[in-house]
Amino acid sequence: MNSNLFHQSYIYQINTRIFCIENKCTLENLPTWFFETPEFLAAEYIWFMGIWKPSMKSIEICKTHEGLLKEFQKVLPDLQESDIIGSPYSIYEYTPNPLVVHSWEGLHRLKSKLHKFGKKLILDFVPNHMSVDTIYLEKFPDLFLHKSDEETICKNSFLYPKNGKIYYHGRDPYFDGWTDTVQWDFSKIEVLNLHKEILNQLAEYCDGVRCDMAMLPLPDVFEKTHGKKAVDYWKPLIEYIKEIYPNFVFIAEVYWNREYELQQLGFDYTYDKTLYDRLKSNEPQNLRLHLQANLDYQNKSLRFLENHDEPRALDVFGESSTSKFSLLCFLPGMILYHEGQQKGYIKKIPVQLARRPEENRNNFIQSFYNRALEQITNRVQEKHSFQIYSSCYEIQNFNPWFCYGIYYFKYIPLLSGKVKVMHIEILVFNPEQQILSGWLQLEDIIKKFIHGLMPEKIKLKDIVTGTVYKKEKKEVLEKGIYVKLEPNKAHWFILDSDLMK
Repeated sequence: MNSNLFHQSYIYQINTRIFCIENKCTLENLPTWFFETPEFLAAEYIWFMGIWKPSMKSIEICKTHEGLLKEFQKVLPDLQESDIIGSPYSIYEYTPNPLVVHSWEGLHRLKSKLHKFGKKLILDFVPNHMSVDTIYLEKFPDLFLHKSDEETICKNSFLYPKNGKIYYHGRDPYFDGWTDTVQWDFSKIEVLNLHKEILNQLAEYCDGVRCDMAMLPLPDVFEKTHGKKAVDYWKPLIEYIKEIYPNFVFIAEVYWNREYELQQLGFDYTYDKTLYDRLKSNEPQNLRLHLQANLDYQNKSLRFLENHDEPRALDVFGESSTSKFSLLCFLPGMILYHEGQQKGYIKKIPVQLARRPEENRNNFIQSFYNRALEQITNRVQEKHSFQIYSSCYEIQNFNPWFCYGIYYFKYIPLLSGKVKVMHIEILVFNPEQQILSGWLQLEDIIKKFIHGLMPEKIKLKDIVTGTVYKKEKKEVLEKGIYVKLEPNKAHWFILDSDLMK
């Protein structure tokens, strides 16, 4: 049972346009209560999604797109035309959207305010494309992918009336193009140079970017999609920005098993969609193998149960979502939670909408997240002063379990002098499709701590359910902690000596 320093951070994703509309605010005058919520306090990074200047053409296209309208009406049966505000990933220009922030100065004030709370600001960067009506198409017409004179318009292209050229829509190799976008031409070094300028400006106003569909500019992907060889893109771009802003964070939305490659090119974190899929498919062996990956890889993995592209966690996983989120909380890397996830909402909101459907909060889910996020907040606060360690635990006679521990020492000042205490968190997760039971064997360092400082009756608080269990100290030291769990359920035990008095 080897102990290792534990590296983990949390990111809170917010649908910025809806948030500002609902709360009648901008990012310059966020309500006071926002900074007191468990979601805000637990996060180290706040991702305000969709703050850039919107495309008028994207709004028009969304209002007439049959497939999108069906999706909108499914979520909002009383859909109004004013509810449709276009895709935040069809960007007209990298300037602030007045709906959410009035100016660059306002964005800088937001960043400074977040820093006072010990938080960092993450914004969107969409490398692959811009909106079909982007100002950049007029300024840099030759930097977007266009057809030769003899070619005609097809479903993946459009005529740009200002110069009469036919341009391609942005797309990936497996689907038709996004009809409100225009594709950058990554075969041209000038595109890389322009993107360096754009990101250099953004880096002054935020602490990092979440890069949409980050695998699309890779040379082989671009060639497969568009039949042209691309220049190397990510490595020189990231190195250029980090030379100026060494702590700037790059997060990649990435699929198709290209995660490790993008980590090697300089990304700090890459989406772990594989983990999401394996949690969803309930395949314990595949899940176990994935979590045995190299620690360097895991430290750069971003885990999630939902985001704006995926269905709501409660809708997919049911009430076992609490146990599966608990598992994420014991894994290295970055953990994402999404606005509304902690309230137990089940309706996925299309990113083109300005209004969310009315939903009742799920009290069971919200109570769990209140406990979980409070515990995460404690970790975030403590890790700046104390080294936090992680361990693997064993359950006697049972191999299928996932058992993890996190612990750290601290000193509590009392009148009689400083007292050393220990904080322990233990996760037991049953990934199997059957009830499992057994004895959890504790690490020697924890047994020594329990033997010396704990009372005869030991209290274990379970974050998943809120239940407090009382255990005999002698039994815990000699046999361990007996656990019995339903399929896909977990215990998240808290054992903290300064709470035992």
